[in-house]
Amino acid sequence: MGDVVELKPSRSTSDEDGPHLSGQAVCVACRHKWEAVAPVGVVHLECPSCRRMWGEFKNPVEPDEAWACHCGNQLFFIKRDQTILCRKCGDLQTGWF
Repeated sequence: MGDVVELKPSRSTSDEDGPHLSGQAVCVACRHKWEAVAPVGVVHLECPSCRRMWGEFKNPVEPDEAWACHCGNQLFFIKRDQTILCRKCGDLQTGWF
């Protein structure tokens, strides 16, 4: 890693500019990896190596508290009828809504 990218604001910034995400990022084009910071909602990050807007955060955003199936999985299929199934074991999940 080792790259440090200087963020130069185009206007004055403050805490009122909203929340930001930080974490590992990777460029889908050149596979360069770096630590990134971006406002919540930004999808494409500029790669400091190739300068393309093909960078993305490596890990998903996770809440402080999350539902988990008895098998330990936290990924689910949610159907239109609000039926929720565990992606790992297929058990029906109840108590969400």
